[in-house]
Amino acid sequence: MTTAPSADFVMERLMQEATREFPGWMFERDRSGWTASQGDLRLTRPSLAALRALLRIHRATRRK
Repeated sequence: MTTAPSADFVMERLMQEATREFPGWMFERDRSGWTASQGDLRLTRPSLAALRALLRIHRATRRK
């Protein structure tokens, strides 16, 4: 019988993935959702998935 990973373990893995995908960005979670910051820029969304999607758009627009 296997056990499901704890919520803390899953959140830690998701944060590691986000950090690898977006080097230079810092991620944190609080009551209002997730925040990514890089220098003076701070982006907040209710979920990490939504925040990562926003960062992908931000990255794509900065490359043009």
